[in-house]
Amino acid sequence: MEKFFSQRARNIRRSVIRELLKYTQQPDVISFAGGTPDPETFPREELARIAFQEIQKNYAYSLQYSTTEGNVELRRAFLEILREDGIEAELEEIMITTASQQGLDLVAKTFLDPGDVVYLELPSYLGAIQAFRAFEAELVGITLEEDGMDLERLREQVKKDRARGKNPKLIYVIPDFQNPAGVCWSREKREGLLAIAAEEDLLVVEDAPYRALRFAGEKLPSLKGIDREGRVVFLFTLSKILAPGLRLAALVGTEEIVNKVVAVKQATDLCTPALTQALALRFLKEHDIEDHIGKLRRCYREKRNAMIAALEKYMPEGVRWTRPEGGLFLWVTLPPGLDTEKMLPKALERKVAYVSGSPFFVDGKGQNTMRLSFAIATLEQIEEGIRRLAEVIKEELAALPASVGV
Repeated sequence: MEKFFSQRARNIRRSVIRELLKYTQQPDVISFAGGTPDPETFPREELARIAFQEIQKNYAYSLQYSTTEGNVELRRAFLEILREDGIEAELEEIMITTASQQGLDLVAKTFLDPGDVVYLELPSYLGAIQAFRAFEAELVGITLEEDGMDLERLREQVKKDRARGKNPKLIYVIPDFQNPAGVCWSREKREGLLAIAAEEDLLVVEDAPYRALRFAGEKLPSLKGIDREGRVVFLFTLSKILAPGLRLAALVGTEEIVNKVVAVKQATDLCTPALTQALALRFLKEHDIEDHIGKLRRCYREKRNAMIAALEKYMPEGVRWTRPEGGLFLWVTLPPGLDTEKMLPKALERKVAYVSGSPFFVDGKGQNTMRLSFAIATLEQIEEGIRRLAEVIKEELAALPASVGV
């Protein structure tokens, strides 16, 4: 059957995270692997009531096709949320997508030709890497520093790529509590990125799934909020602040961009389900979303604190980690010589799971890194899981040749 597959299909790789989740469903495995929110935070009773009423009384709409742009009232509700966050947009500048992952897929379909260059953080979100690779873009990683991307390196790389006849097209970033590293960009770097995009005439894709989940530090403006040239395409989702099973998000851009992406979406899935749009709209109308998000922040702050405390208590010397001010992840760097992908089977034997860092690097590096999610485990599981993981790491360190060192 191989001969029937397109070259694009042959290039697509299965997600290592999705594959790993198959092995972490056992009830005795403590998993820090998935990027899934805590299901205990889902407003299930409220959504159940709304779903019953929508299907019983509003079936003519909620069980019917929707427009490709999405429910007008829901788009207006999203615009109000974004306005509170400093993002001003009109109705014609926003469309509903079937989660942010579809937004990434539509961006790739709309803007990328084979060989176009996409710049992204090193490390970067695996789903974005998959989406851009599927459309045969050339992916160039730019080192992620403690306060954001290395902008001097970015500027040099764009000029180098133009000099060798390449076509730089867009920059993809997650400025707030980045997946996988948990890093939050400084205001200086946000403004600097937009300056480079203007200088080099590049598009910026700002992915913001965790932006609302800040539980420490100073709130910073989004790239979209300070964009004055219409260069930023902004992706907003309900997956982390309401429920990922709704598969609801939005793409915000200029009217010209949104019109073109709508046409691309029509050829993709016609429309996002009307039922889930109706559920989300009713929830936003009838409940205080900010109050709900406040509960999420308190929940994840407590879990983040528990994971950092456990890391400080159990990890051996030479292991480093980020201290995120929001989101769902922190990033762990082990001493040189250790390989987290090779170490994973031993961790699974101890009934603890994580995601190896190397798949998040488009340059093939990151073998001694891992992503840990504190979102889904209980406080007790966090401490026990980190204790188990530290034992595995200590054993791996003890087995290193003396010449490698720490």
